[in-house]
Amino acid sequence: MTRETLEQVQRYVANRFPALAAAPLIASEVCQYENTSNGDFLIDRHPDRPNVWLVGGGSGHGFKHGPAVGEYVATRVVEGGEVDRRFSLATKDRVQKRTVF
Repeated sequence: MTRETLEQVQRYVANRFPALAAAPLIASEVCQYENTSNGDFLIDRHPDRPNVWLVGGGSGHGFKHGPAVGEYVATRVVEGGEVDRRFSLATKDRVQKRTVF
């Protein structure tokens, strides 16, 4: 975090929560949000590196579906087989096609 950003955060906190105006910043974390263009998970082999898998696009759903996605990917890696087309890289575009609220 830059000094400028820290100062901006401190001003906001002081304005919104006056009792915390002098409180030190102990840590800062990022809540990463990632999604695919169509909202489905991305689960597929890398197009140029067959031993590399691309798995993502879960955002908030990734946490609750993590165990099932992990099992699905592990099965594809160990036992082989094609991934469901809706998860494939071929179904993803570089431009978002759904509204995210």
